[in-house]
Amino acid sequence: MRSLVVVAALVLAASPLFAQDNPFKLPKNKVSAIQVSYSYSGDMQGTAERAISQDKVMSHETTTAKMFGKTSTTDRWTLTTPEWSYSADLTNKTGVKHPNVLPFMEKAYDGLDGTSKQRLNQNLHDMAQILARAFGPGVLSAAAKGDTKTYAGEKCDEHSFAGFTVCSMHDAPSIPLHLQGDLFCVSFEETATSVKRADPPASEFNPPAGINFQNDTNLANPDSMAKGFVTYLASQQLADSLAKAKAEMAKQAPASTASNGGASEKPAEMTPEQREQQRKACEQLQNFDLGKTMANATKSVVSEALNEVKQEKEAEAKNKAKDKIKGLFKKPHI
Repeated sequence: MRSLVVVAALVLAASPLFAQDNPFKLPKNKVSAIQVSYSYSGDMQGTAERAISQDKVMSHETTTAKMFGKTSTTDRWTLTTPEWSYSADLTNKTGVKHPNVLPFMEKAYDGLDGTSKQRLNQNLHDMAQILARAFGPGVLSAAAKGDTKTYAGEKCDEHSFAGFTVCSMHDAPSIPLHLQGDLFCVSFEETATSVKRADPPASEFNPPAGINFQNDTNLANPDSMAKGFVTYLASQQLADSLAKAKAEMAKQAPASTASNGGASEKPAEMTPEQREQQRKACEQLQNFDLGKTMANATKSVVSEALNEVKQEKEAEAKNKAKDKIKGLFKKPHI
């Protein structure tokens, strides 16, 4: 489920309503300590706890979800500090540890020139549009600010985009009090049931017993990995790829306007092929691996850079060879 939350964050980050100087810079909370309890409903049932103290964030969610006719139970614990991120599967007693990449991504974004920053934000926006279209008609909608609402006695500001709605706490914008997603593969709702403005017990941030956290080898060099990933997000290569994907999707899209002034008709039923494409897209979201994604993106950037160097050297070598050949055939002085 956490992968869908990541997708929601990506989608909302692409929204103009959430535009800020740096899309990788987390909003600052005015409260330094808080505890929030949540309940899940929809295709996913269960509970979750989130504890924040100064610059540490702990989440523990226990859920049961039914997807593609299968029921699965998840018991996951995560901890984020300024330096590290930990994730543990308490059912299988496995854990992964990797550097917190957001500060490095924030730094990498600040190092881009103005044109690259604009391209990165446009690429994020285009990615969100393609993601929304991939899950069928009805989810691609303009970003919208909703009402101010109250959950568990706390007020929050609601925003929605591309099938997701998030209500962020007034004085702690990084804390959602309500999160709802409605995509082809899953419909879920996370609602805060209680909020305590107090320092959580220190034990909340202790790693679970019996878990041996393994280092994520994909993020062994977070500085260079983050720089490579941000460079890829800002690249013309990605922009061209997204433009091609949008053009292909536009060709495949059925006619949605009639002669009645451009009003939309009822969306056509999806073909078996389209449903299969959406099923695969859902599986990719459920198995989303940020470390692997960053590693692949960085490899792409490095490969492109090496190819440019190779082409430059080949061109230089050819020019030298031409000069040498010309020298061999110089007319003798008489």
